[in-house]
Amino acid sequence: MEQQIDENLRRVYSDTANEPLPDRFTKLLDQLRQKERDKSDTSPEDDS
Repeated sequence: MEQQIDENLRRVYSDTANEPLPDRFTKLLDQLRQKERDKSDTSPEDDS
């Protein structure tokens, strides 16, 4: 019985993991990446 439960859970989560990411999430990720790039571009390379 436990094995069937494990297999079913894996199947459900596998299907979910293979779904495409919604556009709003990809846009948010792009914005976060851009902020990180901007932050690293404006920070000093070496403080010594």
